Amino acid sequence: MPKLISIGRIIDESWELYRARFSEFMSVASWLLLLAILYILSLALYPSASTLWFSNELSVSENTGILLFIFTNYIVAPLLGLWVLISLSRLAKGYLQGKNVSIKRAHEETKPLFFPTLVVSLMVAFLLVVAILIGFGPSIILASLGALFNNVTLVEIGDILLLIGIFVALVLSFKWMVEYYFSPIATIMDGMQGKKALIQSRKLIQGRFWGTFLRLVVPKLVFIIFGIFLMLIVAYVTEILLDVASGLNLDLQLRIKTIVESTFPILIAVLINPLIINADILLYQALKGEEV
Repeated sequence: MPKLISIGRIIDESWELYRARFSEFMSVASWLLLLAILYILSLALYPSASTLWFSNELSVSENTGILLFIFTNYIVAPLLGLWVLISLSRLAKGYLQGKNVSIKRAHEETKPLFFPTLVVSLMVAFLLVVAILIGFGPSIILASLGALFNNVTLVEIGDILLLIGIFVALVLSFKWMVEYYFSPIATIMDGMQGKKALIQSRKLIQGRFWGTFLRLVVPKLVFIIFGIFLMLIVAYVTEILLDVASGLNLDLQLRIKTIVESTFPILIAVLINPLIINADILLYQALKGEEV
């Protein structure tokens, strides 16, 4: 079994690659700024709080704002996020192998991988849903039967099973989330599809669960804390600017604040996503025993 890369090395090498190829990573990661633009447009058209609460009729522009926000949040964001994930991963793979991968080539490699990666990601999500159902299913069934037949004993057993089910669901969800974490990466990096990607991920983590878990979490925490620190600085400056513009209409102030709060996390994500992906690729290669 290959020796795991150290946490410190993951952080250092992720940062060094990020620093050396900053402009290339930003060229891909900045596609997420499209989300910021769509959020700004949707929230600019979005009805004010007073309109939502006290008006029964919304204008065409207000309805457009609501629909655009929903479309951006539930369709564009996950699909665009997946595209950026694949492209950044392909860039990172090439750079770690010493190749001078172009942005155009990374996008070309992303096209055939997009749908298989989406399918594998949905399979992992389905497994997490199954974990929850395994935990809560028996208690829900018994409680429903007890209510249907007016049987207090069944309801009480269902309540007891609910407490056990919460523990089972949490343990299974956590276990499977770690074991199958690298399934989409196996598709992106090695072209494995469907069940093969799931098996590959579980096989790589087998026998070194906690070591892998720590190497997944700690570098991300470091990078996210760095991102949060940046966001707090920007949020503080923005708050000062909004206070200076205190003469603005209250609804306008709230709208501007909502736009800022929705878009700044995207800007931070653009900056730290390459770091997080670099860390995942380094760990994946180390789990496979490849030189990093």
